[in-house]
Amino acid sequence: MRRALEGLNGVKRAEVSFSKEQAVVYFEEGKTNVEKMIQAVEKVGFGAIEKRTQ
Repeated sequence: MRRALEGLNGVKRAEVSFSKEQAVVYFEEGKTNVEKMIQAVEKVGFGAIEKRTQ
């Protein structure tokens, strides 16, 4: 999952925790978006929803 996210243009870093069932993704807005990240996660067999933090 980390590789799928980090393979997207604009994603700087992805931290994945399977025990917490979450991924924290650092990305450049305008180069990618949440929809593309969710599609990348689903493509490798996982589910995803958006939860933004500041």
